[in-house]
Amino acid sequence: MRTIASASALLLGLLGVGCNGELVGGGARDVNAVATGDGTASSSPSLAPAPGLALAPGGTASFQSAGLSGTVSFTARVELVRGSSSVSLQPDPASATVRTDGRDTMHVAEQLVPRERYGVARVTFLSVTANVASGLAIGGATLTGRVDVGIPVGQGVVVEMPVDLGGANEDATLLIDLDASAWLGAADPVTRIVPASAFRGAVKLRGL
Repeated sequence: MRTIASASALLLGLLGVGCNGELVGGGARDVNAVATGDGTASSSPSLAPAPGLALAPGGTASFQSAGLSGTVSFTARVELVRGSSSVSLQPDPASATVRTDGRDTMHVAEQLVPRERYGVARVTFLSVTANVASGLAIGGATLTGRVDVGIPVGQGVVVEMPVDLGGANEDATLLIDLDASAWLGAADPVTRIVPASAFRGAVKLRGL
């Protein structure tokens, strides 16, 4: 009987450990990814002219985005990186639509992840499409309507950079700042395509 009781106590103890995430797996922290169309609207982007783009006196790109309005829609995978491993914030690519002027912030993905420190975030954009309503002039001509980032089918544009998401025990929010005003001016006014490199160089990731 004593042996059976000891075995039962051991089994209950193991079950108790299995139900306590802090003892078995180190617990979990909640990380929420959100996006804004332009979190740096006050900045003055310096852009290389797109092929065939008219140049203003002095050789700079003739590009204006004052009062830029419209939306940007994208589909992407969001991951947190720690050393050689990564964890995704969603099982499937997520989609979101934000205003180009940065006046809204939209939910993209959220996940309970192992309670660790993550120093790098990675976002793989599978598609990015802007719908410009007003405020974009390239080469002296106003450009409105659909503008796409040039992402080959089946591929993605990867933006990866160091981020501060706080301590291992803290919930965190990752901001995906599309900085639309910094890459829309790189669009070819004829094809309405933005080079992937211009988009990649403009997007910023940071913890809130």
